[in-house]
Amino acid sequence: MKFVKWLIILTVGMFLLMGCSDDDGPTGNDPDPDPDITVLVINEFMASNDAAYADENGEFDDWIEIYNPSDFDLDLAGVYITDAISDTTMTTWQIPTGSTETIVSAHGYLILWADKETDQGVLHVNVKLSGDGEDIALSDADGTTIIDQYTYEAQEADISFGRVPDGSDNWEAMVEFTPGAANISSIPPEVPNLVINEFLASNDFGAVDENGDHDDWIEIYNAGDEAIDIGGMYITDNLEGLMTSQIPATDPALTTIEPGDFLILWADKEPEQGILHIDDVKLSGDGEQIGLTDTDGVTVLDSLTYGEQTTDISYGRIPDGEDTWEYFGAGYTSMPTPGTTNGSGDAPIVIFYINEFLASNDTTFADEHGDFDDWIEIYNGGNIAGDIGGMYFTDDLTNLMNSQIPTTFPDSTTINPGEYLIIWADKEPEQGVLHLDDVKLSGDGEDIGLTAVDGTTIIDSYTFGVQTTDVSEGRLPDGGATWQFFTVPTPGASNQ
Repeated sequence: MKFVKWLIILTVGMFLLMGCSDDDGPTGNDPDPDPDITVLVINEFMASNDAAYADENGEFDDWIEIYNPSDFDLDLAGVYITDAISDTTMTTWQIPTGSTETIVSAHGYLILWADKETDQGVLHVNVKLSGDGEDIALSDADGTTIIDQYTYEAQEADISFGRVPDGSDNWEAMVEFTPGAANISSIPPEVPNLVINEFLASNDFGAVDENGDHDDWIEIYNAGDEAIDIGGMYITDNLEGLMTSQIPATDPALTTIEPGDFLILWADKEPEQGILHIDDVKLSGDGEQIGLTDTDGVTVLDSLTYGEQTTDISYGRIPDGEDTWEYFGAGYTSMPTPGTTNGSGDAPIVIFYINEFLASNDTTFADEHGDFDDWIEIYNGGNIAGDIGGMYFTDDLTNLMNSQIPTTFPDSTTINPGEYLIIWADKEPEQGVLHLDDVKLSGDGEDIGLTAVDGTTIIDSYTFGVQTTDVSEGRLPDGGATWQFFTVPTPGASNQ
C-alpha cells in the first residue's frame, strides 16, 4: 500500500515538473512577443502607372509598397487601407485573412495593387489612387489605430514617390522606381566641395609637422558651405590607383574641415605619426599626380598632374579653390601658406646678420684644419635661402670691398632660413671659400661689415671694443639689436 502511495506522489510530481518546464525559457516567462504591426510603413507608391510596372495579370495598376523594418515577419491580414483619411473612411478596405501572401517578411517589402479589382487576389485592394494627390493610410484591425499614413500631391505618370532611405522621413520622386526592393534616390548625391589647394613636393626648410619634420604636404580646402569630414576618403599620387591611401575615420575632430578652412595632410609614409600622415603617398619633386577620392573609392573630388618642382617652393590655387595656379616661395610674391589663404604669406626675403664673432680665439672652436682662428657667424633671419658668394666682408668700413667671398661653391656659401654660417678671419683663402683673404679681427676692437655684391650696399655692420680671449660677442636674440658677451660661444647655433 505504501508503494502505491509513493507511486502516486511521484507521478503527480513529474506532471507538475513537466508543466513548469515548457518553451517559456529558463525563467519560466512567456517568449518575447512579435513587435507591434505599427512598425510597418508605406514606403513607396505609384499613383499614375501608365506603362511602368505591371501586376501578375499584365495590367498597369496603381500600387503601394509596404516595408517591414523589423526583424520579424508581420501579417497584413485584417489591416485596413484607405485613400481618404477621416473618422468614417479608415475602414475603406480590409485586407483578407487566411492567406500567406499577406505576410511582409522581416526587412522585406509587399506590393498592394490599388486597382479596385479585389477578385484578382488578396493583394488587390478596393482602393484606387488619384494622380492629382490624396491620402494613403493603413490602420490596424481595430479600424482606428493608424499604422502609417501619407498625404501626397499631384504625381507624374510612371514616376513613383517613396522614402529614401527605406522607412525614413525623407520622401522623393523616383524616376527609377523600385517596387519590392530598396528605394534609390533620383537626386544625385551632393559631392563634397573639396579641392587640392596647395602642395609642396620637396620640403627642405619649409613648414614642419608636429614632430619637427620637413615632410611633403598637401593642403585640402573646403570650398563649400558646410563642414566636411574627410575621414574615410582616399588620397593618391597615382590616378590609376584611386584607393592608394585611405584617410582614417577614427577621429573626426582632426579630419573635419570647416567651410572656408584648410587641412594639411603630410605625404611622408609615416602613418604611425597620426591620422593626418598618409601611409602610402610621398610626393615626387620630378612631377606626378595627386588625387582626392570620396569614401566610395570611385568619385574623384579633385585631382591634378604637376611637373618638376623646386625645393621649398609650393604650388597652389589663387584665389583659394579657383582654377588659377601659382608658385609660392623664393622668386615669387608670397611664401607658401600651408593652412592659410594662398597669397597671404610674407614676401620672400633674405636677411643676413653678423650674428656673433670671436676676435681672440685661443681654444674655443677650431676650423676644419684644427686651427683656432678668428671667426664671424652670419645668420639668415629671412624666410628663404640666400647665397653670400660674391659679397664682401671687411674689418674697415672705409674699405667695403676688403675681402670678397668666392662664388665658386654656392653649396658652401648658401645659408638656409634660420641657419648660420661661419666664415674664418684668418687671411688663409687657400684653405677654402669660407676663409677670408684679407681680414683678421683685432682683439683691441674695430669695425666689421658685410657688403652686397655691388660693393657699396652695407648689409650689416658692427663696431666693437676690446675683446676677451675665448669670449664671443653676439646678438641676443639672433638677429636682434642687443649685443652681449658669451663665455660659452655658440658658433653655428642659436645665441639663445
